[in-house]
Amino acid sequence: MLDANIPWQRNYKYLGVTLDKNLHFRDHIERVRNTALFYKARLGAVLGRKSKLSRRNKRTIYKMCIRTVMTYASPVFAHAAPKALHRLQVIQNKFCRAATDAHWCVRNSILHRDLELPTISKYMKDASKRFFDIAGSHPNALLRAAVDYQPPHPTHLIRRPRNVLTDPPDALTAAVESLNDVNDTHD
Repeated sequence: MLDANIPWQRNYKYLGVTLDKNLHFRDHIERVRNTALFYKARLGAVLGRKSKLSRRNKRTIYKMCIRTVMTYASPVFAHAAPKALHRLQVIQNKFCRAATDAHWCVRNSILHRDLELPTISKYMKDASKRFFDIAGSHPNALLRAAVDYQPPHPTHLIRRPRNVLTDPPDALTAAVESLNDVNDTHD
């Protein structure tokens, strides 16, 4: 460009999302994970086991400070590999355990139910659904056209962002939803 060589970049950060050549988002998820761990460490005294803050207030601080960092632009990378997204879920599991001061034998699904927190994959799926619903009725024709594509077969190897809406829930999400269903039937 203008008689100058442009160096090749393996990753590029654009609007807070780290893009790589194949759109695997591993570097983005790793960067987001490290940022969330940094904020969790800084808020450790407030969110920790010995904090006198109520669970409701701990959950609110987590949702406002840490989960927003982890799920910023989540409709873009929600279709990443489940193993990569599981690393974000581990951070939420650790927060739930510390916030409730639970023993190691208490299941993560019970902690999520008690704190009324959806799993990261469920939250990203809901955010993607809201995004595609809003984008589908947007006045810009180019945005509507980008949303109206047909997702490939489930057996197809290439995943697209809209595939997240048809994915079955992971084991933890299914367990939390079943516990919530049991609670709803007993109320």
